[in-house]
Amino acid sequence: MELPRLQPLYEKYRDQGFEIIAVDGKRDTERATKFIEEKGLTYTMLENAEGDAEIVGNLFKVRAYPSSFLIGRDGKVMFFHLGFEEGDEVHLEEEIQSLL
Repeated sequence: MELPRLQPLYEKYRDQGFEIIAVDGKRDTERATKFIEEKGLTYTMLENAEGDAEIVGNLFKVRAYPSSFLIGRDGKVMFFHLGFEEGDEVHLEEEIQSLL
């Protein structure tokens, strides 16, 4: 599961301007809130909307979860990764370091 593995990256790089915004595509507020509390996640979590208000899919063409994007301060996508397996956080950290 990717979200708990992102927490250490957030803690390590947030003082350098790194932010994480996780989006729950399942729209299950109760489940998501419980998960966030149990895992001690402190970065921003959003619940995706549906239809025309479904920002993530419409803006970034997300069709599958998890999808990870590194977005520059100018709003441009600098890195994209589909899926998440153990060890992917190592490559993600390399990308973060190259962009900070």
